[in-house]
Amino acid sequence: MKPSFNLNLLSSFYAVARHGSFAAAADELCLTHSVISKHIKQLETSLQSQLIIRTTRALELTEEGEFLYSKCQSIFNEVLQVKDFIDEKKRVVSGRLVIKMPSILKHDDGIAKSLEFMHLTYPGLMLDIVFDDNLGDLVKEGVDIAFRIGKLEDSSYLCRKVRDIDTYVVASPEYLKVAGTPLHPNELTQHKCLHYSHCLTGLNWSFKQNGEQFNVPITPALSSMSESMLAQYACKGFGVTTTLDFVTAKDIESARLVSLLKDFTWKTELYLVFPYAAVVPLKTRSFINSILSTRDNSPESNLG
Repeated sequence: MKPSFNLNLLSSFYAVARHGSFAAAADELCLTHSVISKHIKQLETSLQSQLIIRTTRALELTEEGEFLYSKCQSIFNEVLQVKDFIDEKKRVVSGRLVIKMPSILKHDDGIAKSLEFMHLTYPGLMLDIVFDDNLGDLVKEGVDIAFRIGKLEDSSYLCRKVRDIDTYVVASPEYLKVAGTPLHPNELTQHKCLHYSHCLTGLNWSFKQNGEQFNVPITPALSSMSESMLAQYACKGFGVTTTLDFVTAKDIESARLVSLLKDFTWKTELYLVFPYAAVVPLKTRSFINSILSTRDNSPESNLG
């Protein structure tokens, strides 16, 4: 009789392959690094095949490892579907929900309220929130649902639009008193620009006029990967910056910042993105409902 397949070993391999890291796999499975390493060695011994090539910089799957990983995706997805089916019958929202979002969204009060609602309403659900500005491979990373600012190009994912996001150009009254108020985006070349270094248009700020988009090249007086930090510097009079509505709405309302060039700014969109499945898991649907009900409390937001 053939020896049985140890699913614990398989689970460790699947986690390592998904994350590309022994440490991340250990964190996910609540095991030590040494136990994960031992599991992989035992699995390779039982299969008489090397599955993972370890280098100083990264992990790579062998041809056998790639084949096993593809099979693991089907195996563990089916296991999850069984649990989801049972939970669905009991209407129990439980387990672990991995949520990925851009770091800037930590300043969105609506999302914070939805997370609080999920935590209080479903005590059996563990929220695992990952801040990452890159969407990445949701399936490989084991992410259940992600927030995306801007249109989604990868059609292999499902998505739901949450809301439009206004973009602002802002500066403090003190700065404008000294430097003057720009009336057209082209005048920004004469101003101290506080630049978001992950800007998709590089050292250009994007605007619209008569329905057409155009870019204005800027020379940053200061750059940062943190949009909230740039907004704080703008409040202190360091210069002009671009921002999203939820980051500076309170500062504009309190007159700490002035919204500029309103006729030239544009809207972007906030989406929820999640892997395709014949039946979207109950925990994912519950989270989507929570986010959309926070948006507008409309019955059309209900997914089930």
